[in-house]
Amino acid sequence: MRTIPLWLLLWPVLAGAQAPPQSEIVFGMTPVVGPEHTRQRFSRVAEYLSEQLGMPVRLVVTSSYGELIDKTIAGEVDLAKLSPLAYVRARRKNPDIRLIASHVAAGSVNYSSYLIALASGPFASLDRIRGARLCFVDPDSTSGFLFPADYLQRRSFDLGKDFQSISFGGDHRACLEGLFAGRYDLVATWAGAIRDARSGGMDAGELVIVAKTGRIPYDAYCLRPGFNEGLGRRLKAILLDLNTLTRTGRHVLAPTLGINGWVEGDDRIYDGIRNVEQNVRSDRFPDIRPATLPDPTQDGPR
Repeated sequence: MRTIPLWLLLWPVLAGAQAPPQSEIVFGMTPVVGPEHTRQRFSRVAEYLSEQLGMPVRLVVTSSYGELIDKTIAGEVDLAKLSPLAYVRARRKNPDIRLIASHVAAGSVNYSSYLIALASGPFASLDRIRGARLCFVDPDSTSGFLFPADYLQRRSFDLGKDFQSISFGGDHRACLEGLFAGRYDLVATWAGAIRDARSGGMDAGELVIVAKTGRIPYDAYCLRPGFNEGLGRRLKAILLDLNTLTRTGRHVLAPTLGINGWVEGDDRIYDGIRNVEQNVRSDRFPDIRPATLPDPTQDGPR
């Protein structure tokens, strides 16, 4: 008797099988100003998306920028708000991540990266920062690591020798808090973090911009690989329709550190990030351990 393989018998069933319907949307983001403060600033956006989609939208703030990359690739996050550098690295690991939008803030599609210090301290100008305790945000942060590191490198600073110490604070607010607490002398950050510091009760008037290290396109809003295309189109349309020209938009976006709305995502605007990334590699700073200053071409420590 001829034996028919089980998989052949089941093929009509398997071929017609469909993935279970999406029961919720997981909206993930990096801890840009700390997990709790980031959650507070974007909870209204998550609630609005939930109302428009007619399904729960669960906001998840990861513990690091690298964790959001990993969770998006693994399918644990449906919609990810990725920093520009995190987006570039995520797309390199999995090109099936779909960019749908980038946000606009303070009337601009890009923002400034800074090195800042206390005006009353000894490191308040670029020619005096050697010997400072330097704090970056996260190895996958654009304004909090990539652009400031590249800026210093291009001006012949040796990160392995010219600074007393180099730390990663984890988020922009933690770096600024450490600056005010006296743990750091020089901090890499972005303009929105200074506004956040002011709203958090820190004396932002004490801060001085030591250097403007570059202009950066805003965050990339991406769908995980394999996300339902129809639902993805709805999410994209909702984001592109939400802006501060309407009363609802102003209410939803008020806590978000100046977001005005969204524009359609274009991968080409992040090419500049890819170019800068090639200049900031651990093999060009031999006196810094790779665990502290990772090589972006490797899947090293987060």
